[in-house]
Amino acid sequence: MDLRRARTIFRLTERIPIEDLNSYFRELVKKYHPDRVREHPEWAHERMSEVNDAYETLAEWINTPISTMPTAGSETKSTPQPPDESFNENFNESRGEEVFFRRDIPALSARMEKEFYPLFHDFLDGLGIYYQYGLENPANRTEGVRRFRYREAFRAVERSKRSLEKTSESYNHPVLRAVARFARLTAADIDLGQPYFSEGANTQRRFDDKLRSARRNFDGAVKEILFPELIPTHLKGRAIAGLYACYTTFVLYLTMFDSGERQKAGILQAARYDAFMELVELRSDGLLRF
Repeated sequence: MDLRRARTIFRLTERIPIEDLNSYFRELVKKYHPDRVREHPEWAHERMSEVNDAYETLAEWINTPISTMPTAGSETKSTPQPPDESFNENFNESRGEEVFFRRDIPALSARMEKEFYPLFHDFLDGLGIYYQYGLENPANRTEGVRRFRYREAFRAVERSKRSLEKTSESYNHPVLRAVARFARLTAADIDLGQPYFSEGANTQRRFDDKLRSARRNFDGAVKEILFPELIPTHLKGRAIAGLYACYTTFVLYLTMFDSGERQKAGILQAARYDAFMELVELRSDGLLRF
């Protein structure tokens, strides 16, 4: 795993003592170990695999003396690595070579793009209807024409999700897996509607309200990034500015409630955030277009 991705997973902005890294690692294990996240085992396994890889990368980085690291402007030589045999489909036919980007992920081949992007656009079309009619607010789903639009949007998202998952399994490419994961979690969130929690103490209800608020804010950021044309000019940038606060709320909620319906809701929102930010990073790296 590259250092930038590892630092993002552990939320590090600078080097820290190895003891602190070990402490952070234990906290992440408590949150994401499959034994603790039984409702979404696939996501938990993927997340723990990323955490383990990130830990190894960071431990090596921390234990490497700064004096031995390459400085700006210095030239370093590396031994060319053979291409990963599992990604033979990523051969760029137009250039006659295999293309890798900053994250060492192969570009989609022309054949992959031809099959993948129509499915991805179908998914975005369904999600666009969902946001255009304000259906992220469950109260709007039973009002007149919005009731029919909700059914249309959900069917489109579900249909494209299944197709994206099938394509991801066929090619086993990181970009396709990331998009299929986000589609799957989005469909689950749409189907969730307004989560119902059994009555609890005042403290529990306050956390429930914070979760609902963070979920609305996260939907606002997703809408602005994927469908900027739906956002009034004077509101642009506001939702995106609060993205990290949403994640903080999701993780805090997941830490507070480690069982029952509240845990399931916290897991879904944290997983959906992780999946969406992965798409944003893939776009930033030139690997995904939307």
